[in-house]
Parts: sequence; C-alpha cells; structure tokens
Amino acid sequence: MFGNTKDLLGIILTEESLRLAQLQMTGSAKKVIQVFRQGIRQLPPEERLNVLTSALQEFKVKKPYAFCVIPSQMVTTKNIEIPSLDPEEIRSIIDLQAGRHTPYSREEILIGYIKIDVFQRNYTKVLLLIIKHDMIKQQMEFYEQAGVRIQKVIFAPEAIAHFYGQALDVKEDDIPVGIINVGDTTTDFTIEFNRTVATYRNVPMGMMNLIKEGSAVREKLIEEIVRSVEVYQNEDINKLPETYLLTSDDAKVKELQPLLEEKLKAKVRVMPFLDLIEAPQPVMLKMVSEYNDDSFLDLVAGAVSLDNVQVDLTPDEIKVKRTIEEKGREVVKLGISVLLTLVLICALFFGKIYFRGLSLDHMKESYVNYHRKVITLDNMAQKTRIVKGFVTSRMVPLEMIKELYKLIPDEIYLENVTLDENGRIVIRGISASMSRVFNFVSSLEDSELFKAVKTTSTTAKKDRGKDAAAFEIAFRLESADDEVDEKPAEGEGQGEEAPPEE
Repeated sequence: MFGNTKDLLGIILTEESLRLAQLQMTGSAKKVIQVFRQGIRQLPPEERLNVLTSALQEFKVKKPYAFCVIPSQMVTTKNIEIPSLDPEEIRSIIDLQAGRHTPYSREEILIGYIKIDVFQRNYTKVLLLIIKHDMIKQQMEFYEQAGVRIQKVIFAPEAIAHFYGQALDVKEDDIPVGIINVGDTTTDFTIEFNRTVATYRNVPMGMMNLIKEGSAVREKLIEEIVRSVEVYQNEDINKLPETYLLTSDDAKVKELQPLLEEKLKAKVRVMPFLDLIEAPQPVMLKMVSEYNDDSFLDLVAGAVSLDNVQVDLTPDEIKVKRTIEEKGREVVKLGISVLLTLVLICALFFGKIYFRGLSLDHMKESYVNYHRKVITLDNMAQKTRIVKGFVTSRMVPLEMIKELYKLIPDEIYLENVTLDENGRIVIRGISASMSRVFNFVSSLEDSELFKAVKTTSTTAKKDRGKDAAAFEIAFRLESADDEVDEKPAEGEGQGEEAPPEE
C-alpha cells in the first residue's frame, strides 16, 4: 500500500479522552513520530473540536493517511458459526442474523465480521461486530470539522491481535495467544488466532482504578479475565491459550503477572508493545512517563495492521460519497487534459496558418499537388474514423459476453443470450438453486456495464435428473437509451414466477 515514506495519523475518540499518534512508514518500517492525549469528559463538543484542531496544528503533518480506531467498548461482538465457506453466503447470513443480537433495527447499526477459522469442512467460525451507525457517523463528522479525512475505520482488538501475531511470528493453526492490554479506565482481553482476533472482552477497569483502589480492583480484574477465559472455553471457540501477554511493563501491570499465572494455570509474559516499535527518545519518554496511565497500543497496532485487517467500519454512504467525489475529480482532470490538448492543437493550428500565410503565394504555385494529397488524406482519415466507430460498436457484444462470463457462477449455465439493436439483453438459463439466481441478479445489478436488471420468469424443473431452476432475466446495456420502449420477449412475463425452491 505504501511504497514511499508516508505519514499516518491515527485517532481514537472516547467519552474519556482524545488520543492521536503520528507514524511514519517507509516500506515495512514503522516509526512513531508524535503522540497526544487529553481528557475530554468535562468538555463541551466545541471545546473538544478545539482540542483536536490544536493537536493537529502541533503535529504539523500535511495530507496524512488518516484512520480512526474504534475502541472495543463501543462494539458489540458475538462468536457465531456459519454453515458456508462462500463469502457472499456468509455475508447474507450475517445480515439476517445481526438483528437477533441487538435491540436496534437493521438501519440503525453497522455490521462487520472477522473470519476466524474453518471447521468440519463446511462451517466458518466468525466474530460478528455490531456498532450503532450514529456513533461512527458522529465521529466522522467531528473529524471532518477539524479538517481530517478518515480513510479507514479499524476495530482495535483486531489490530492488536495482528500486531502481536506478527511480532510473535505465529503460523497458521498455532496455539492461540491471550493478550491483556490495560488502558486508563478499561482493559482489553483479546485472544489471538491466525493473526486475528478470535474473541475479546472489554473489562471496565484500568490503570486509573489500579492506582486509586489497589488490590481490590486488581483481584476483580483478574476474576473478570478468568471469567472471560471460561466463557471462551465454554463456547468452544478454539483451543485454550498456553501463553498470555501483558502489553505493558508498568509496575502496576507487573503485579498481575504472578496472580494471573496462578489463576489461569498458564504462562504469563510481560511483552511491552513499546519494545516492538521504533520512536525518538522524547516520544518514548512521553509515553512512558507523561502518558504512563494509558496505552497507545491500539493506535500503533492500527497503523501497523492497516493493510491486514479484515474489517473496515466506514459507513456505506460515506464510501459511496467518496467514490463519487473521486470520480468527479477524475472527470475534472480529464476535462482539464482535454482542454489543454485543444489549446495546444489550436496553437499549433494557428501557428501553421500564420507561417503559411507568409508564403501563401509561393505555396499556391509550388505545392498544389500537396494540397490535393492533404484533401485525399483527410478523406481517408474520415473513412478511418467511420471504420473505427463501426469496429467499436461491434465490440459491444463481445464486452457483454466477457462481462457475463466474469459474473456467472459455476452453478449456472445459460441456454440462450439475446441482444437487440436497442441494447436490451435477455438471457435464459438453468441454475442449481434459486438462491444462485438471486445472487446472479445482484451481481448483474452491481456491474457497471448493465442496468435495469429484472427477473422476468423463474420456474422449477428437472435438469439431468436433478431439481433445478429455469430462469429468464432481462436487462440493458448501460449505454442503451432509456426512452426506448421495452417489448417483452416471446414468452416473457407470461404466468407467475414460481416460488424459489428451498
């Protein structure tokens, strides 16, 4: 993703604090340049915006690749098993199941999922993520007001799991590793498997509680971690970790090590994330001393894992808006290029006229034959353009066939494809199941080459001794004229659609 040196800007906004980290990436090397943290619980929204704006001015970074890390306490998760290996089917099933795990309607939430593992050959274990749509939207609008354009929204536990999985150089199907990251007011307990998060839990106790309340909070925190491990074991998500990692070497965190080893009956290592990164000495001292009651692991891990995370929680409407904006910029660039080309051509043309006018009498006498050749060449050029336009129009059916070949799944074969002069296409075929027909229709609708896709008929039938679904789909080329009257093909639209088979 980043071939040259790039500036990365990571932001985390919670009710408690605002944290920023600037990193510089050159190839695979990562270096922390600056960090910032400030408590904002008592501040009104306009003051929070001032804090962010001031911090960005101190960073003095121009056009960074900005990403937002969503803390674990804002996300609801659920480990589920999906009876499919097909990503499209998994996405469809998750869309249907998401509403069962939250009191909100489907329109109020954003969902994502992290593929953990495949078992029993046909089942996929996934970690379902659910977050309120308004939370993400409000944060994105807040960053936009400060002049920050967020490119990606990352789930913190996934980034942390990948960061430590990469640091430990874990291999596929290695024993899972537990990761305990103590923040200022919360603690993230994450279990890493295959360099991603297998499960996690956010415990509402952190460094501030350990400092103020001491052993009482320490015992409660250990109890919550042990309970999280028991839940993980009872849900049979994967093997139990044999090693647990503490991500800080703070004295309060180190006090947890022997107690956790006793309770978990497993090895507990202190593996500070600061030992795994590169940073100037002043920045390192700031994180160790001034910000010692909080952790910047989620921001650093987010930067390191940008290209490897499975989930991007950016709302769909923002993705669509940015796609339109990017296409608009491309159109503007193209228009400017065309305009400059025309100006250059005009300049050359008028230059020729000027110099030709100086010796026009001489050219009339000496180059009459050349003038005739120019007329002949111009006629040839016109004929060439006509032939080129004809050839281009003949390529439309080939592009249509190529696009259909790309979109049609293996479980469907076509019996008939018709393209009329108005750009209307009718295809008839046989599918192993009705769901494949619907997925195929969705793929046609998403194609940039087609529009106005609709299923005109579906019927159940026997094909080669097996139950199958015969279908007919009508659609248009994107370049076709919308005003042309659509006449149904022979047999099209007659009778009712047969109900899809289960």
